[in-house]
Order: sequence, then structure tokens, then C-alpha cells
Amino acid sequence: MSTQVQFLNGLNTIGGNVVSFTQGNTRLVMDFGVNFAPAETPTGDLLADGTLPALPDLFTDVDSDMATTIFVSHLHLDHMGALKYLTKPTDVYMSQASADLYQVLTELGTESAPNATIKVIPFETPMMFGDFEVTFFETDHDARGAAAIRVRDGVHTFVHSGDVRLDGPHPERVNHWADILREAHIDLFLLEGTEFSFDADDETEHVRHTEMSVQQDFGQILDEHHQLVVINPYERNIDRLEALQNTARLHGREILWDKQFATIMRAMGVADVKEIDWEAVVADPNHYVVQNHFNQLHDLDQFDGQFVYLHMNGEPLGEYDPRFAELQAYLDANHVELQRLGASGHAKPEDLVSLAQHVNAQKTVTWHSFKPEKEAEALRKVGLNVYLPTKGETLVY
Repeated sequence: MSTQVQFLNGLNTIGGNVVSFTQGNTRLVMDFGVNFAPAETPTGDLLADGTLPALPDLFTDVDSDMATTIFVSHLHLDHMGALKYLTKPTDVYMSQASADLYQVLTELGTESAPNATIKVIPFETPMMFGDFEVTFFETDHDARGAAAIRVRDGVHTFVHSGDVRLDGPHPERVNHWADILREAHIDLFLLEGTEFSFDADDETEHVRHTEMSVQQDFGQILDEHHQLVVINPYERNIDRLEALQNTARLHGREILWDKQFATIMRAMGVADVKEIDWEAVVADPNHYVVQNHFNQLHDLDQFDGQFVYLHMNGEPLGEYDPRFAELQAYLDANHVELQRLGASGHAKPEDLVSLAQHVNAQKTVTWHSFKPEKEAEALRKVGLNVYLPTKGETLVY
């Protein structure tokens, strides 16, 4: 029986990439994210304009005899944000760490997908779904529990890289699964290409921080400034949050977290997490670092601009979000510089080329990028067979 591989979304966007593998009435879907979907937009409109993948039986009352299982490579919104729109009970598989984080986010009300039945797939433990075998491999990304995913149909092997980097704290994880895939002579490799989206002279490309250099620079900033330091990190990057707390203590400061961050960190095993006590901060601001979310920005009014602000991949992430202009305007009014101190969870272009070369698939698809054709060109230059599908296109194996 043939396998149909359909590209449903994310071919020329950063995130929101969705692919399905179908054989008979067995359908595997991975990932299941959205890029940007205002909460008030009806599901039907999101389906009609292509924000949601073209799977109407999952988002409406349309009946289907397909047995669908969803697989989530990691818990970023652009890879799992469509779960809340499911209209029928559907099994959703993810790693243990992702499931743990999803549970606490659900308890906090940050996530809610009543029709998603969350199940765990252990790393490197093949599981059968119809005639498909699915295996998760632990990878390095800026989310705990992130995975690359291999699908076998008994004859062919397909791989979804998920989001990946090679200059993070665990390149050995990537090298491990890349070695396994190279030996498997895979048929189709779906490779993210986020960092190919940007030109060399883009502002975001001037400095390439890593998780390690973020901590080094953070420590230096703490030593150089004798006033309150405010950080705006991403709540789902648990490992960075824990590292920031440890770095602050090494440099004589205590990070205070809001209740949501503190709850998430404790649930994910981070020890000795302290919540914000404004009375203590006002009394001795240079002893503290305060985590500040955009919706709590005016908590900083009491410091009359006497603070350092470090933007660490928290929301609003960039200029495409209207709230970013509000953040910049607030800091400008207080004569505070917005300092960026974040690190990408995505591999450098040259690392993506090296990874694709090493895996050496019979066919590589570039996606999860504003410029997939740019990545495709780089891969072709090193002799790889690259395919650029169109949205909705199906390959038959």
C-alpha cells in the first residue's frame, strides 16, 4: 500500500509547518501549530484563510473515517497552537518533558485543548500506528523535550527535523540522530530553515548569541550595573530560566519571578524559585533581577526609569507584533535602552547545510522559513537533491 505525504502548511513561513502521512485510513499529522491567530477569529475563518491546515474533519463537524494521530515535536505555539481548535477527541503524542509542561500550562489556563488527548512517546522507542512506525529522537532546541521524528512505512523512511540547532548546549543529541539517519538512507528529510530567512545585514544577524554566551553576557551586565535589572524571557524555555537564576546568584543577585513563571518553573523541577516582592525590590533594587512580562510593564513605573531592560526572547518578540511598539515607546519615555539578549533555537545556515549533507537523504524538503528557496539553493550547491513542494501538494511513495 502506498504512503501519501501531504504538505499542509508552513512551506514559506517560520513555524506553522504541518505535514501528514497517510496509508489507507491511517493518518499521522505532525506538527500542529499556527503562526498568529487572534483569539476572537472564528475557527471557520482560520480554516478558510489557510491559518489552520486543510483538515476540516479535525476542526468542524465533518465526518471522516480517517484514524488520525497528531505528533508534536515540541511545545512552541507555532508547532502545537492548533490543538485548541480540535472538535473531536484526538490522540496527541509528545515527549515526556513536553507533556509535563503542557499539563502545567493547562492548569494555569495558558493552554486549553479539551479534545486533545495527550500521550507520551519515549525517545528512541518505536511505536506502531497502523502500518506506520514512529520514533522520537531527542534534539537540541530552545524548548525542553524537543524532538526530531522518524516515520517508517515498512519500505520508506521519512524524517521531520523539528526545530534544531547545533551551537546549543547539546549538539551531541543532534549528531546522534543524524548518524542514525545517515545509516538508514532515508527517502525524505523535512528540514527547517529558519535562519535562511534573514539577510546577512539584518539587524538580528549582527550578533549570534548562544545559550552559553547569553549567560556570560548576563553576568557581565549584572557586574557592570548597580541598579535594578529587568528581564523579559520566554516562559517555555525552562532550561534558560534555570540558568539565568543560577547566573544571577553567582553574581550576587536574586531573580524574582511572577506567579505564572514561578509556577511553571517549580512544576518543571527548578528549585528555590522566589516570587516578586516589590517592597523588597524597592528597598534594595541593585540586589535583584525582576522578570517582567509585557502585561505587567507598568509595574516598573515605581522605578522612574532607573533600571536596565534585557529583552530575552519574551513577548512581544519582535516588530511584527503591535505590542512591540508599545514596549519600545514605554522604554523611550523612561529613557531606558531596550537591550536584546536572546539566543536562537535554530541552526545557523552553514550548520543546516552540514546537517543535510551528513544525513544525505534521497530527497530533502526545505520549509519553516520565509525563504525556503534560499536554503534549497545552498543545499543544491553541495550536491543534494532538494524539492520545494507547494501548499497542499502530495507526494506518493
